[in-house]
This record gives sequence, C-alpha cells and structure tokens, in this order.
Amino acid sequence: MTRIGLISDIHVDLNMEDGEDRVTGLLAAEARRRGLDMLLIAGDLSGDYELSLKAVDRIAAESGAQVSFVPGNHDIWNEKHPGLKAFDTYSALLEHPANLARGPLSVDGGWTLIGDLGWYDFSFGDPSFTTDDFQRMNHMGRTWRDSVYVPWEKKTVDVHRMFLEKLRQTLELVAGGRILLATHMVQVGEFTVQNPGPMWKYFNAFLGSPEYGNLAVERGVALSVCGHVHYRRRVRKGGTEFVCPCLGYRAEWAARSGQPADTEREITGALSVWDLGRDGPEFVEE
Repeated sequence: MTRIGLISDIHVDLNMEDGEDRVTGLLAAEARRRGLDMLLIAGDLSGDYELSLKAVDRIAAESGAQVSFVPGNHDIWNEKHPGLKAFDTYSALLEHPANLARGPLSVDGGWTLIGDLGWYDFSFGDPSFTTDDFQRMNHMGRTWRDSVYVPWEKKTVDVHRMFLEKLRQTLELVAGGRILLATHMVQVGEFTVQNPGPMWKYFNAFLGSPEYGNLAVERGVALSVCGHVHYRRRVRKGGTEFVCPCLGYRAEWAARSGQPADTEREITGALSVWDLGRDGPEFVEE
C-alpha cells in the first residue's frame, strides 16, 4: 500500500509572506506529519518554470516523500522568460524526472500514475458565446492571461486535442492494475464555477474539458486529480473518484474561512491523502 498526498495550485511566488516562501517548507512538513510515501502536485507551483522546479526539489528533499508533478498553465508562463514559447517552457519542465508528463510511473500495490498538463476546449463555457468569442480570451474588460503568457503557436482547441490524445495513448500502454490520472485542467463540470454570473459564464471556458473526465471513466481510472480552479471538492462518476485539492491564493483563504490567512492551516485543509491499495483508493481522514 502506498500513501499519497494530492495537492494543486500552491503558487509559491504569489503566496509569499513578507517576501518569504513558506509554502514549500510547510508542505514538506505536512507530508512528513501525514506519513506520506508520495506527494503529487497537480500543477501551478509558480509562474516561473525555474522556480517551480526548485520548489519540487526542495519539497522532495525536506519531506522524505517521492514527489511527482504535472505542469500547470502558470508553470509554463513566459512572463519571466519573454523570449520563450510555450513548448520551450513545457519542454524545460519535461526534463525533470518528477514530471509525470514524461511517462507512466509504477508504484507499489499495482498502481500506475499517469499525468500531463491538459488544456481547455471551451466546452465549459456558456453556449451563448461563440468559439470566436472564446478565442479572444477577453470579456467584460478582463483578459485571460494565458493569451499573453502562453504562446503555443497552435489553436487553443488543437492544444487540448494534443494533450487528450497523448493521455489516451499513455493509458493504452497500461494493461491492468489501478490507475491514478492527473491533469492540471479541470476534468468534470462539477469542478467549474457553479451558478456562474456573467463573468464566469464566459471564463469557465478556460478551466478544462469534460473529455478528460470521460476518458478517465471510460478507461476505468480509479482516482483522478486536477486543479486550476482553486476549489477543494470531490465527486464520484462511474467507478472514478475525482479530486480537486487546490491550495489557491492567500486572498481566497481569508474569504473562505473568514479568518486571517494562515498558510499552515490552508495546506492542511487542501492536502487530500489517499491509501493506494490493491482493492482501490481509500481516503484517509485527518
């Protein structure tokens, strides 16, 4: 049996306190306290791929757990590296051995971990908007910043299809056993902004695609994790347990709890711990 912790959207650069990154150290300490064998971070470690990889290495060194990750959209932003294209930053992250996008990872108990960034196909957006509306990535005076910092040089929907097909092919390589699937992008509609107002009727389009969730159910994935939307939710569809365990931003913590932001408390609340046994995944209560 392998005990694994799932978390996403730790945003070490945006969650600093007085210029200090406390997230990585506190996350490593929580991994030790919970007795984790593995820790999986489902993207958005930071807005700079170099800083993201440093965070992975530090958490691994201080936690004693085997750390894996998939990139998030922030991780491939080129804001700090304006000369790079999206495939440049994605490829730089791909060189790290902890990146699940490199290929399947087998763990004890007959489990295999599979993952990648994923992308969005506008399906979660309100149908009152057209594809051209979504392609502009601008609504009510707000711009979705992937349009500025993630130059894929491919159409948005084609990027999604590229990742979907890559995941599909990887899943076909794994015969038998239990599978944990990870994407950064949202996989099921239940994790999008519910009852959205005029703003999120549009911006839900950039959260992910139901095709990832459909793929997980079709392929018999036992446990599937995503991030991106900064929620902490679980839902079961078919035989698949879907988990969205986001840390999110400091401002969101205060709004959620009604208390001053507390990094240690929020990490404890966001981290979702599971025992990966031969009979399936079992959630471990705090």
